[in-house]
Amino acid sequence: MKKRVILFFSLTLILILLSAFEVLYTSGCPYHTGSPADGLTCNACHSGGLITPTISITTNPILFSGNLYSPGTTYTISVSGNGYPFYGFDFEILNSQSSLASSVLDFGNLNTISPSETINSPAPGWTYSDIMHSAPKASSFNFIWTAPLSGTGYLYCALLGVNNNGSTSGDHPAFKTMTLSPIMATSISEKNASDSLINFSIFPNPCIDHITINYNINSKANIQIVLFENNGSKVLDIINEEKNKGIYELKFNIPFNLSKGLYFLKMEANGIVKSEKLFLN
Repeated sequence: MKKRVILFFSLTLILILLSAFEVLYTSGCPYHTGSPADGLTCNACHSGGLITPTISITTNPILFSGNLYSPGTTYTISVSGNGYPFYGFDFEILNSQSSLASSVLDFGNLNTISPSETINSPAPGWTYSDIMHSAPKASSFNFIWTAPLSGTGYLYCALLGVNNNGSTSGDHPAFKTMTLSPIMATSISEKNASDSLINFSIFPNPCIDHITINYNINSKANIQIVLFENNGSKVLDIINEEKNKGIYELKFNIPFNLSKGLYFLKMEANGIVKSEKLFLN
């Protein structure tokens, strides 16, 4: 009888320890995105997985081309992967690429919309937070980010593919970074904007029912001009065609069904992107 009691308590203790072990690794570890301020990644504990998971980050509304955000807009962000039965994640958007955690701040505001995600307050001596999984998921993680009114932000995301075997073996992380800039800023992906796009202007602005778009290109280029709502949703493509070097004037009638308010007109020529605010009265 005494041996049975000892065996019972031994098994109970083992189950408790295994349960604690499982909880320890399913709830996630904050500040392991691989950002310069963190200095840590999931590789600190997890290893052995033979496949590097694919990682996908999408937003609703969609970011403008070049990862341009609309200031003050609240985005629903989805993080998902492929290659493993379950996933965990850790995610931050910071205002700096500094390695000094005490000098880095949150860029905008992250918040949860599901019990599957947890917001972590800044660690002692640190000034920024992050968001991560509260339990492994087979589907995407979804949360919200409210963009600030200006500035450049740096997104860091770690997605951990796990086999959910109760240990850290057989797992493999993937990492993704993005630089976020405001839509009203000119985005130049080449050395000098004068290489292709000289000028881009709208008149009248504010407008009522029509505008004239003037632009000057210094070399042959594929020209794209797109109209966006203030929340980042595309309204329509105004032009998408190849043009020779020269000065151009394009008259455009505003669709009658558009509501009054702020819009953005984005022009892209050979990888150079410029945008202008357009006010519809």
